Amino acid sequence: MIERVRDDISDTAGTVGQELSALGWLIRTAVLAAVVAAVYTELRKPPGQRTWHGKLGGFVPYDFRMPTWQRLRDTYWNTRSSRIFTDKPVGVGWSVNVAAVLKRFNVLGGRDSGTRA
Repeated sequence: MIERVRDDISDTAGTVGQELSALGWLIRTAVLAAVVAAVYTELRKPPGQRTWHGKLGGFVPYDFRMPTWQRLRDTYWNTRSSRIFTDKPVGVGWSVNVAAVLKRFNVLGGRDSGTRA
């Protein structure tokens, strides 16, 4: 009986592993497709009109410009914003504004840690 339960658990673990592997492949493929679509969108524009940042389908943000310290900080630690998901400073998709998450859980207490005196 114990061996049968062990086999069932092993089979279930194998199935879950296969499903997670398939999900990982699907996510990687979607990200690669989004990067290719963003680059294609920019390359279709005349060279003078290429900005290398925008939104795919008006929804998914992309930005291939060199990131600045200000953009990095505003993306990952923007105490002035309540948005948890922000546009990535480089690449395709979204990033997490850690300051907004901490505010949501009252760890920051609503104080503005991003300002300097």
